[in-house]
Amino acid sequence: MSSASRFKMRIYSPQWGHKDLYQFKKTKEGWTFENYRFKGEVDKGGNPLFYKALLTESISYPNYLEIYISSAWENVNTLNKEQVQNIFDELSKWISASEHDIN
Repeated sequence: MSSASRFKMRIYSPQWGHKDLYQFKKTKEGWTFENYRFKGEVDKGGNPLFYKALLTESISYPNYLEIYISSAWENVNTLNKEQVQNIFDELSKWISASEHDIN
């Protein structure tokens, strides 16, 4: 699969009452990350911009999230696009569920 594929996360923002879009595109060293507020290079785990975006939106996230995003990065070239997108979909649900459990 082409590593140029863009993967999307839709995460519920309690601040705005709807799901915001977060996008990841694999690079040689990590990801290009983008949402409506931030855009730039992040490491394999999404640091620092992805977490800065979540904190800016007051979104809590589960421990070890970075490990799962790094795992998705490791698997981009061995899984098909749909399988990798499924990983991001599950992470989106996990973050949104974590947010609802805390609040």
